[in-house]
Amino acid sequence: MAFALGFVVRAAPALAAGFWGLLVLRALVPAGVVLSVGRLAAAAAAGDGDALARWGGVWLGALLAERLLDPLSGMVEGNLNERLTARVNRALMEKMNRFAGLEPFEDAAFYERVERLRREASYAPMNLSIFLGQVLLAALTALPLLLLVARWGWVYPPALLLSTLPYALAGVRLQRLVWETVVGTSPEARRMDYATGVVLSPDLAAETRLFASGGFWARFYERNFRALHARGRAVRRREVLVSGVYVLPSALGLGWTFGSVLKGGVGVGGVVEVTAALHRLQAELALLVEALGMLERSLYYMDELRAFLEAEPRITGGRLRLNPGPPEVVFENVSFRYPDGRVALADVSLRLEPGRTAALVGENGAGKTTFVKLLLRYYDPSEGRVLVDGVDLRELDLAAWRRRVSAVFQNFGRYALSLEENVRLADLEAREPAGPALAQAGAAELVSRLPAGAVTLLGKAFGGAELSGGEWQKVALARAFYRKAKLLVFDEPTAALDPRSEARLFARFAELARGRTALLVSHRLASVRTAGHIFVFKAGRLVEAGDHGGLLARGGEYAELWRLQSERYA
Repeated sequence: MAFALGFVVRAAPALAAGFWGLLVLRALVPAGVVLSVGRLAAAAAAGDGDALARWGGVWLGALLAERLLDPLSGMVEGNLNERLTARVNRALMEKMNRFAGLEPFEDAAFYERVERLRREASYAPMNLSIFLGQVLLAALTALPLLLLVARWGWVYPPALLLSTLPYALAGVRLQRLVWETVVGTSPEARRMDYATGVVLSPDLAAETRLFASGGFWARFYERNFRALHARGRAVRRREVLVSGVYVLPSALGLGWTFGSVLKGGVGVGGVVEVTAALHRLQAELALLVEALGMLERSLYYMDELRAFLEAEPRITGGRLRLNPGPPEVVFENVSFRYPDGRVALADVSLRLEPGRTAALVGENGAGKTTFVKLLLRYYDPSEGRVLVDGVDLRELDLAAWRRRVSAVFQNFGRYALSLEENVRLADLEAREPAGPALAQAGAAELVSRLPAGAVTLLGKAFGGAELSGGEWQKVALARAFYRKAKLLVFDEPTAALDPRSEARLFARFAELARGRTALLVSHRLASVRTAGHIFVFKAGRLVEAGDHGGLLARGGEYAELWRLQSERYA
């Protein structure tokens, strides 16, 4: 609760203060209405015209205040909700950005928590504000009503509160069960969302129609829905049972209080006042119990959020600065295992010479991409170490290291931004236009063809121009060239390019990489034969190293792969 309240206050201090101030004012109104109604009845019975006018004014004033305060409170609450939801989403993004490595995406439990927080971020923080407000309003409203009831005997308020206690405790336990059900069915909910995304995706529309797999995904959705729905149905049945059983003590407490007060002979005004007070008090206590249960549910979300925000990343940067020139990179007896125990690299030792171009080759699954992830320090080695200019990469300023690197990955980003913004994402502090980088990537023709040139919005998400796979890859290449990096990494950079574009790209690659340390990762040997040094990987091990001619002459793994690929093209 302390964390949640602090989060609300930090989201919008002035709005939170105004919201809670209005709650106090709104809480006083029902007691004023009840008191004035009782006094009106007493005045009517006594024929006191002055008292009728006076208490009639109080009654009308209380009703007017209620009508004015409700929409004002709703406006403040709406603004507070929006600010709170935005703060939660920003906190999620900021925290995720502080995870320098890729470990959150490899840990299934952690990723499940992130997905749950993201999925509920659109309404859970808002619910916290709403139900917290309802709890406070119901509690503050009940307090003066309890004081009114206490005029007829101090035993009555505790009796009424105790009669609602079993229902309140059961409601809290029920919300714990609801949250556990949400957590337990989270995988099913994600699978349902995934199935819907597949069927509705424009990128997969052609394949789902060719293979007529739409029915399969509908059944996949239905199977997971049944599992999720069965648990939800059980919780709702229990909710009805809890409400039916625990409402009885509350009714008994109300009846006993009403009967006891009437036996004391309270008069006409007193009868009206106690009836109205108990009726409104019972409604407020029921609302308080219900809101407490729902607030408990929202607090479970905030507890998950707190645990996420307090999680410490495994990859943290050092403080040592880097040399300004092209780096020398040395892998020294490096092995790496993924969290699931799969061995991706085993005892790899090699050196990337500063200012030279090297290549990593091997079949799919040989460990090439894992090598790149260790080079960029998305992971730390399980054994061995990675040295940059003789210093362990773990001791270097990580942000500064990554600013010196530019890369094109196999799964590059296709951002729903303008073409210019897609390229300039590589260096948001630079002021140069994207045109030269696009020309280096062979995308100058693309710029002239788009309706608004470089400022044309790309992607289908917001109605922009859609590009082919090869065009998107040229945009990714331009993004890599835009950053003036000292280390260039191309991880399968030509997978979506046609042979002519690929030939043009690699003809320029040596020129673009001049004066930089460059690493080209590919399974196409023809693309890398001009590299100064070629490292051959197989099953996570470095099995050969040398230049193209020397490796062919050796007649080993590289020569065999070359023969197989040459025969394929022949």
